[in-house]
Amino acid sequence: MSRKKKFHTEHADPLIRTLEDVRGKLRYSQAQMAQALGVPFRTYQKWVYLGQQPRHGAALLARALSLVPSKRVNCWDVLNCGREPGGASVDGKGPCPAAIDANADGVNSGTNGGRVCWAISGTFCGSKAAGSLAARLISCLTCDFFTQVLQEEGLANFKLLKPGQTYTQK
Repeated sequence: MSRKKKFHTEHADPLIRTLEDVRGKLRYSQAQMAQALGVPFRTYQKWVYLGQQPRHGAALLARALSLVPSKRVNCWDVLNCGREPGGASVDGKGPCPAAIDANADGVNSGTNGGRVCWAISGTFCGSKAAGSLAARLISCLTCDFFTQVLQEEGLANFKLLKPGQTYTQK
């Protein structure tokens, strides 16, 4: 009776440890991980089993970490306003405009306008409607949720406005 041999090695190199952790989270085989990273399978094996150092380690690490899907929360999850899609409305006002704005779906990795609520008129700030974009922009820029989205998305990927939306100062 033949058993499959499982290799498990403790890596001293933090880069290789991280690559293997990512591989474990994704439930990839080494061949799948090598393919996802864009390197030959044998090269990946040399890193893991022979301790060879990969070239361009920082870029490789960034590529590996980008493979892991991250859960992004929407404003209604953080602020607990109760006006999320399908949620109970506050004061009979119905769902929040951010919760039903399908034009903003996917912006900053959110559902509908849930991660770009500052750019949507009629959203609530606290318990009152915040008004137009120009009127509330300063208060939104100091909001903890706005800061969280900016940090999670990173400056290069962060979207301040919805698709097709422009800001003109009067």
